[in-house]
Amino acid sequence: MALNNYMHPRNIYKTPPDFADLAKRFPAFSSISKMDITGKVTIDFKDPHSLRILTKCLLKSDFGLDIEIPEDRLVPTLPLRLNYILWIEDLLLAIGKKENVWGIDIGTGACAIYPVLAATKNKWNMIGTETDAESFKKAQENIDKNNLSNFIKLSKNTTSSVVQYLLDIETDQRFDFCMCNPPFYSSIQELCESRNPSRQPPKNGFTGSPQELVTEGGELEFCRKLIEESKIYKDRILFFTTMIGHKYNLKELLHDLTSEGIKYTHTEFCQGRVTRWGLAWTYQEYDIEKLVPSKDKIRKKSKPIAYQLTELPSRPYDVDTCTEKIMEILTGLQIKHKLLSKRGKSVCMQMTAFNNTWSHQRRKRRLQKQQEQESKKMRLCSSNEASHSEPTETQKENANSDDKVNENNNKQSKSLLLLCENGKDTSIQEPILQAFLKIFKKENAVLFEMEYISGNAGKEGIHQIVQYIKNNWK
Repeated sequence: MALNNYMHPRNIYKTPPDFADLAKRFPAFSSISKMDITGKVTIDFKDPHSLRILTKCLLKSDFGLDIEIPEDRLVPTLPLRLNYILWIEDLLLAIGKKENVWGIDIGTGACAIYPVLAATKNKWNMIGTETDAESFKKAQENIDKNNLSNFIKLSKNTTSSVVQYLLDIETDQRFDFCMCNPPFYSSIQELCESRNPSRQPPKNGFTGSPQELVTEGGELEFCRKLIEESKIYKDRILFFTTMIGHKYNLKELLHDLTSEGIKYTHTEFCQGRVTRWGLAWTYQEYDIEKLVPSKDKIRKKSKPIAYQLTELPSRPYDVDTCTEKIMEILTGLQIKHKLLSKRGKSVCMQMTAFNNTWSHQRRKRRLQKQQEQESKKMRLCSSNEASHSEPTETQKENANSDDKVNENNNKQSKSLLLLCENGKDTSIQEPILQAFLKIFKKENAVLFEMEYISGNAGKEGIHQIVQYIKNNWK
């Protein structure tokens, strides 16, 4: 589903750019565009070079900016970046802050995209921090090239801190906000494995360097470090904000802020078929949730399905035991599950199903029983025939060979049956259901919650899995 309708109301890209006009005005864009038989001008969004040219032309056309985007660095998507800046505008406007705005961009990147947009559009004063030497150099070149050095200052971060080192340097400066688009992944391996091979390829080409996409502990730990440092400098920065790429990380960070009693709000940033999330918190007297209410308008927010788990025979009645049992059931259903967090008496997981393995269990058991009975009959017939005649050595060898062939055929048949259970090969199949699971103790009871995220199995699939767990609990 295209999500452009859910962009920020003031985002100029709610109305898609006129590619035909761009092709007339910019030779570089004309060279990477093509016209179809209907006269519509398009580009190859899977080609990183085309994405780079498009972004450069939009920055020039809409903001008068001449930005160089290195070939080995991330190509910033403007609608998404603009959504973030507009949301910060909302936070500041809610408290009447319009002039002399000071902000920090953590990890500014080679384009310094947030500072240059903020300075050009709103005349905000920005400090951009960067750890990578090459990105720092390119960012400074882009700032100088566009005569924005009066508004933007860069600071090289050689430490492991997020904002602490900067605030130790800028001892007297107070800031209205900090913003950040942290790396998603904790390692190159996680980056490579992050997109399930069963999913269809993304609509847009892949861009970015390891420095921009990988950080120790991944996105979740980076944001947690920012929350910890924010406690120290809560009087120096008014609004702490960050973009989040994974929805389950947002849920974990909301749990963290709630448990600390920190006031927060959050929103969705939408562009094309991409959704990201924005999170903001403050330690000041403002009720940030009332100022700029949290927004989740893409999907109607559904209440989790809750169920009280009963005691298991001869096993402790606690969260660990119940979690282990649920994981056994999910494994038996061939549903992938990933532990997100474990704190105190609460465990959170994410589950992904590619096939409906939980429905019509009685029919499946009946078919399996029939197959076992037929197999016994065949073995009995073979045994009776063998008792009437003594096989030769050649016959024995042939029989052994046939057994191996049958065994291989059975394995292949089972694999094929598994792949085609829903009439689709899983190598090209999207997940039919994704959900959050939570097992936690409340008073003397262990409770289980399942919350729908996405998938065409819908909320009905959630109900069916919960019922399956109930039926197979003991």
